[in-house]
Amino acid sequence: MTIEPELATFLQEGLAIHIATRNDKLEPWGSRVTAIKIDDDREHATVFVPEVAAKRIVADLESNGQVALGFVRPADERACQLKGVFVDSRPAAAGERGFVMDQWDRCLAGFEIVGYPRVATDRWTMWPCVAIRMRVTSLFSQTPGPGAGAPLS
Repeated sequence: MTIEPELATFLQEGLAIHIATRNDKLEPWGSRVTAIKIDDDREHATVFVPEVAAKRIVADLESNGQVALGFVRPADERACQLKGVFVDSRPAAAGERGFVMDQWDRCLAGFEIVGYPRVATDRWTMWPCVAIRMRVTSLFSQTPGPGAGAPLS
């Protein structure tokens, strides 16, 4: 599955992102994501999950490898879901912090537009992160309306 350039730009603009996994008993788990980077091949992506929340996420991925990401832009509710297969994980590098935190800052600006002041998110620990790389297997529109749930190419 290849992510189209316009969608790749959208996914990296600073959206509210949530990662969901499940363990071998099919019990769900999830976390907020600080940022995402779409690889140049547009078939892989790296999500940056706060280290404080990553242990269970990584354990689930090492167990069954399936991952889902939900994306939403609060100002207009444009939303999509990306599903994929776990490739690997590693501690995020210090040199990635600027990219990651810039994307998170843009996410917070999006929250402010719809009435969530930064004081509401100031205590969230979003760095350091674990970088989780995945291969994208499917994409779906989740924007409310008649196209919700439809596959994206």
